[in-house]
Amino acid sequence: MTTGKSRLGGDPYRGQDPRLLAAYTTSEAARYLRIPERTLFDWAFGYAYRVKRERRQMSALIRVANEDRHLLSFTNLAELHVLDALRRVHQVRMKKIRQTVLYLTREFKTDHPLVHQDMWTDGASVFIDHYGDLVNASQEGQLAMRQVVEAHLRRIERDVTGIVRLFPLTRKRPAVEYVADEPRIIAIDPRVAFGRPVIAGSRIPTAEIAERFKAGESLKDLSADFRRSIEEIEEAVRVELELEAA
Repeated sequence: MTTGKSRLGGDPYRGQDPRLLAAYTTSEAARYLRIPERTLFDWAFGYAYRVKRERRQMSALIRVANEDRHLLSFTNLAELHVLDALRRVHQVRMKKIRQTVLYLTREFKTDHPLVHQDMWTDGASVFIDHYGDLVNASQEGQLAMRQVVEAHLRRIERDVTGIVRLFPLTRKRPAVEYVADEPRIIAIDPRVAFGRPVIAGSRIPTAEIAERFKAGESLKDLSADFRRSIEEIEEAVRVELELEAA
């Protein structure tokens, strides 16, 4: 199975931070994060629109790893995961989100404010309060937003070096009240399997399980073969396939 080290024991990242490498297509990121690809693409790369026959360009919300090839990094996945928190509470207006991201960029002095260390302290409150003011959210709306943003942040693990692991939401658009309770069974770690989703605590790629499931093997047989629970096998299939197929 693939690991973060080559078979010769060298560094496959050549001294680069694997969290910042261009590693994911928009299609892969959309599937892993359960965000519609068109929405994800607009957030990551911006989009063109017209006003009275005048063509205008809406800029991106994040700084991507490779704009020319439309490739994203692990850090970009984490940023999009946080942006998705707002989408689960409000219909996202790009202008309002952009104003908030620019505000946080100035506050935190970083290119990646949505996953900056300060987001885990006072940053989440600053983010929620600023965005809430822009959209005139009610007190109940701000509370719901705070709960969802904080639930999303809890699905990102950090150490002294920064973000190290993301536990993506595998269910298709779960209700707000269930976000915090969704299992942390699947992990994306840029140092494991070159950042492909795996069953947490293992190096078993979810893609391998899903391919065998698609080929006709049962969840029970896969559970026995990989020595993982049925629930873990189901989540591995779910992160790779549409829920209807899983």
